[in-house]
Amino acid sequence: MSSGADFVIAVYAVIWFVLLMYVVLLASRTARLSRQVELLSRLTGLHDEDDEDAGAP
Repeated sequence: MSSGADFVIAVYAVIWFVLLMYVVLLASRTARLSRQVELLSRLTGLHDEDDEDAGAP
């Protein structure tokens, strides 16, 4: 292949790698925030109150 085509392939590979790392970072951050929200709701007792209110007519 020509050097121009090699350069384009390398740039595409780098872009895909950066995008993949960005998605992994967002997924881990979202999972961590979800765990923290769950913990905070349990600590404040909001989780139990919501379950009790859902059963009331």
